[in-house]
Amino acid sequence: MNDFFRYKYLNHLLVVHIFFALVCIPTAGKMVDIFGVPLSISIFYFPLIYVVADVLTEVYGYGPARRVVWYGTIAQVLATGIFSFVAWYPPAVSFGLNDAFSTVLSAAPQLVLFGTIAVFLGDISNNYVLAKLKVWTRGRMQGMRFVASTLVGQTVNTAFFYTFGLWGMLPSSVLFQSILLASAAKVMVEIVMLPFTIRFANWLKRREGVDAFDIQTDFNPLKF
Repeated sequence: MNDFFRYKYLNHLLVVHIFFALVCIPTAGKMVDIFGVPLSISIFYFPLIYVVADVLTEVYGYGPARRVVWYGTIAQVLATGIFSFVAWYPPAVSFGLNDAFSTVLSAAPQLVLFGTIAVFLGDISNNYVLAKLKVWTRGRMQGMRFVASTLVGQTVNTAFFYTFGLWGMLPSSVLFQSILLASAAKVMVEIVMLPFTIRFANWLKRREGVDAFDIQTDFNPLKF
């Protein structure tokens, strides 16, 4: 039986993941100053994707978590197609906001291309590290595993997205500083939410009757 029919709450986490993946497409290009360093405004909500990823991998295992990443990737690509259509289609003569729409949505292809790759690479890295650490620690040190996997995943995601997705939007002179600060901030969100993440993951294990250990898992990231 498909995991999304077998488990009650897996679909809920899928929806949360897709929601944040889609929200980031038109918004991640806006830069804000944090301690004088320009960062993507998504710094305030994107880290929640990794909280969801940690819960998915911890409870259901690498396979279902990988499938959620693929669903999010497909949703982002489809959404970009719609955004591109909206930006391209000629407006009504009386519509005076077309330039504003086009300015925001025309950046979406660049953001979603590299943003989607960044999310995929970061999520897969996060899930792989967490799954391996769970097996190596025999399920112990849950908090350490969550933080370590997030550190790897967020660093991979941020470095790739800030370098390529924000090309032309972020001054190259502050690129390294922005990557460092953004990665640290995202990991801090994980640390702050750690008590909730651990309790929620353990609650899900009890409710779903599952506590996956990826001992013989195929970790091929391209497998759906």
